[in-house]
Amino acid sequence: MRPNIKRRLIMTMIATIALYGVLILGSQAELSPSEAKQLSQQLEELAKGVDSPYFIFINNFSLSLLMALPFAGPLIAGWIIYETGRYFAALAVMTDANPAFLALLPIFLVYGFLEFIGYGGMVTGSIIMSYKILKKQARVEIKYYLLTLLLFSAVILAAAFIEYYIIAVVQNFIGRIQNII
Repeated sequence: MRPNIKRRLIMTMIATIALYGVLILGSQAELSPSEAKQLSQQLEELAKGVDSPYFIFINNFSLSLLMALPFAGPLIAGWIIYETGRYFAALAVMTDANPAFLALLPIFLVYGFLEFIGYGGMVTGSIIMSYKILKKQARVEIKYYLLTLLLFSAVILAAAFIEYYIIAVVQNFIGRIQNII
């Protein structure tokens, strides 16, 4: 039996929107100044390690595979995305910016939009595979599940290249400004 592609795309969009909601919720977390500073320092350390789009891809792909786990994937995704939102809350405390704006900024820069579609697809794959396991139809679903992982991994890879390019442009711009000053 062939999968209903339209239904899967709708489920992916619903999962993507739900994950956006969790991100915004996490960005609204109340953080003390010391906790915000600690999270900001962790983020700076992670950013120092970004030396290629593949680094970003491996990080995001690893997280997305956890999101694709049958049964546990949606819960893991919620936790990962909420914690990501807390990093935006920390940046908001440190810069006195609006946390919701900071959380939505990657979406406006396209890479975040693609990343979240990838994550939403992985969560959808998890939900469908979980359902098929319960219905004793996992053998039929496995090839579609693997195709889902492959498709949304490619989306996450495209997002990683865009994100890396944006980071490189911003770092170059900041470097030039520092040379002028």
